[in-house]
Amino acid sequence: MISDKFTPPASLREGSELLEAKNKVIADIFRTCATDGVAAPYDYSKQKTVNGKPAEDYEVAAHQQALIAEVEDLGLWVADQKQAAQDHANAEKRIKDATEPTWKPAQPEGVKQLQNFGDFYVDSDAFKTRGAVATMDIGAHELKTLMTTSAGWAPQSIEMPNAVLSAQRPIAVADQIPFFNTDQAAIVYQLESTFTNNAAEAAEGAAFGEAALALTATTSTVRKIAVALPVTDEQLSDVSGVRDYINQRLSMMLRLRLDSQLLAGNGVAPNLEGLNSVSGINTTARGSDPVPDAIYKSIRKCRSVGFANPTAVFVHPSDWESIRLLRDTSGNYIWGNPASTAPETIWGVPVTVTTAATENTISMGDLQAFAGLFVRRGIDIETGWTGTQFTEGEVTIRATMRVAIAWFRASALATVTGV
Repeated sequence: MISDKFTPPASLREGSELLEAKNKVIADIFRTCATDGVAAPYDYSKQKTVNGKPAEDYEVAAHQQALIAEVEDLGLWVADQKQAAQDHANAEKRIKDATEPTWKPAQPEGVKQLQNFGDFYVDSDAFKTRGAVATMDIGAHELKTLMTTSAGWAPQSIEMPNAVLSAQRPIAVADQIPFFNTDQAAIVYQLESTFTNNAAEAAEGAAFGEAALALTATTSTVRKIAVALPVTDEQLSDVSGVRDYINQRLSMMLRLRLDSQLLAGNGVAPNLEGLNSVSGINTTARGSDPVPDAIYKSIRKCRSVGFANPTAVFVHPSDWESIRLLRDTSGNYIWGNPASTAPETIWGVPVTVTTAATENTISMGDLQAFAGLFVRRGIDIETGWTGTQFTEGEVTIRATMRVAIAWFRASALATVTGV
């Protein structure tokens, strides 16, 4: 019996070649490890390698045993395939012998008799020469009622098992922000709001400069993102895979909304506070500057004001197009040859091109060090009834997630407007 772990080859030919090769390897090991020219016992230390790599004697023995097991499975499979091929050939011959006419009535000279199409084609010049097209005139009196799909069986069209999904933008923003689990209803942290440094050189007996420090409690409330879809009992019960499809698409909807909120949310409940709405971030109006210049000015502000190095730049595809197609006076593309597959970066900072970004506004910041996405509850899929759904044979499937976004240093974030 063939073992469950056996993986069949792609064809009988490939299996036969593989069987011959494995048998040769086994025979080579036996021949190499034979002691004093006898069949057994074997000294596996004489075989120094396995698959071209140095190996101990016990590894050689184990390798040989594994090959023997594989050859047993492969031999059974090859034998089964050969028998199946022989059975198929015998069956075809029996069908041909049973259906091929052994006698054909003589055709009186000058008399036209009706032939079936098979006999006509075999007798035609087209069959004999494999060339010219054969024609047959059976006469109008020999025509029968035409059987069409409307009078007979319409051809069956089998629907493909999977749906072709609509185009949706990839998830891009949330992947750039560190996330943490939380069991709190809000994320509360102390933000250093005052840092007065009066450190200075002091003469003997002189008063020290007085510093000032102050902390401000800051809260980021956990918000809920939700979506629901009513579905009939028949869809859930009769269509294979529909529940997985619905769960996947509802989850996708939540993540798409989260991506948008992380950049464009206005912070007014129940919205999250997106990067563009954070109070105190650096801003640069493009004005008459080339777009790359304006982006660099915002990067510089993150570094000189926020003492941070931006880790991500978010750009709408329409805005990135104007940057990617910039050319010098000689017509050379500044952002590299069109055939280049280099990662998209600007001033050394990775660029994420996404429609989640606000068009004409470019967002950036040191998200790895000064941002955090806190997950109170991941994506939950639940079912239930609303209103008269129970008596109408319907059910509502809902998906929810609860998260909070915390921006720990506003000056480590920046935007460019008027792009």
